[in-house]
Amino acid sequence: MTYTSLVRNLCLTLLLVGTGLTGCKENTISEGVLPYFEPATTDADGGTWRTVLLSSAGSITVPTPTAITSDAYQTELTSVKNGMLTSTPEQNTAVNYWGQGGVVRWNQIARQLVAKYNTAPVYNDVTGQYLATDPNAPVASLPFATRLYALLSAAQYDALVVAWRAKYQYNRPSLNRQNIITRVPVADVPSYPSEGAAIAEASAQILTYFFPNEADYIKAKATEHKQSQLWAGINVASDVKAAETLATAVVAVALNRARTDRFSNSADTWTSLKAKAPYDVTWQSLEIPARVPVGPLAGRVKTWFDSTAVTRLAPVAPPLTNTTAFQTSLTEVRAVADSRTRDQWATADYWNDGLATYTIAGHWNLIAEQLIQEDHQNELRAARTYAVLNRALHDVTTTGWQAKYTYFVPRPAQLDTQIKTSVLMPNSPAYVSDHAAQSAAANTILTYLFPVETTWLKKQSDAAIISTLYAGTQYRFSIDAGSQLGIGIGTLATNWAKADGAK
Repeated sequence: MTYTSLVRNLCLTLLLVGTGLTGCKENTISEGVLPYFEPATTDADGGTWRTVLLSSAGSITVPTPTAITSDAYQTELTSVKNGMLTSTPEQNTAVNYWGQGGVVRWNQIARQLVAKYNTAPVYNDVTGQYLATDPNAPVASLPFATRLYALLSAAQYDALVVAWRAKYQYNRPSLNRQNIITRVPVADVPSYPSEGAAIAEASAQILTYFFPNEADYIKAKATEHKQSQLWAGINVASDVKAAETLATAVVAVALNRARTDRFSNSADTWTSLKAKAPYDVTWQSLEIPARVPVGPLAGRVKTWFDSTAVTRLAPVAPPLTNTTAFQTSLTEVRAVADSRTRDQWATADYWNDGLATYTIAGHWNLIAEQLIQEDHQNELRAARTYAVLNRALHDVTTTGWQAKYTYFVPRPAQLDTQIKTSVLMPNSPAYVSDHAAQSAAANTILTYLFPVETTWLKKQSDAAIISTLYAGTQYRFSIDAGSQLGIGIGTLATNWAKADGAK
């Protein structure tokens, strides 16, 4: 293991522990002070990159800025200079926080909100029923989380492509080129419109849509992020205003997709699906008392990549319980559970990503964060990384969930009550393995984006994929099918990235 890999493994462990995922009392994720870096590229052609939600970056018009020689601009510039001379400790803290990467910071906030709301329904002993979910406090299960991560990343990315197009269309010089020394390293790109403000506005609107009860907190963080661009000497007020406007236009398209992506139907009745399941023994909830499974119709949600291509990757039917293939897999789970080693237990625990965490998809977002930092990616490139990754993780979840609620394959402990799991049993059918599908997809994409990390990424992916067998919650055949699905959709995503115009 290289020194870099050793440090990264230690950091990942500390970050996962440091988030306080088992008792999320605060909304802000705590991942310590990230390293500052000067972005490795400026990507002057970024405004021509292929967009996700928009037909093209040119579909949104950014107005011409006032000349830097105008009185209006000079007044704004003077205000920034004076503000930097009289900054408060609180403002300096905000500059340091956001200066370590707006895209990364908003991804952290999204993950922490997912962890906060990734809870089981509350059971009422008096009525003998689970309480209904408050629509303003949604249950952030894996289908919910991957939908959120994908929409957030796509909106951030498209807003930044639009911003980059306007930057090089108008070429308002950066403040660094106007003899202002910024307080944090920034990409040497034109200042209009503000990339930081575009990220803040797009992120805030998307997260507020998903977490209405967090609106005040999210708005405060967005305001702080935008203001930090002034306090740091990165932008003037008109840079920020233009970014807010363009981001709002992008979010309107994003939210229209969200309202029509069929996710709202994913909590409908599921018993008719179970009755039609082409399987000899069907899944039952092992919770006490039993409860409705997680997201039974989430497999109907609209995919990000070509739906026909995604459909062709759907898993084949699993072996029936009375076949040799199934019984061999069940016996293997029992054997592992009976003789689970310390290392197997540790692997299962590290990759558990169950309730009160930001899910297996969030875990891979954390890994992407580390790679983005090490690669010194600017905001546009960081958004692209997350957008490619998270759309694939969403489509993997959608396809995998469709298989879950087509076959209703029981978990191993339902068929062999002597199997003791090392983690809480997921309240969903077994086939296919979410961890295997998510991790195989993430490995495929991140290896393409960060080829120098191929060996390290495969090690992480291999551990995540096998972790559910070690935990006693999955069969080998379910893991294999999930891996195949993840590789297939990961390949669709990398093919998209190869043709998006980014060099």
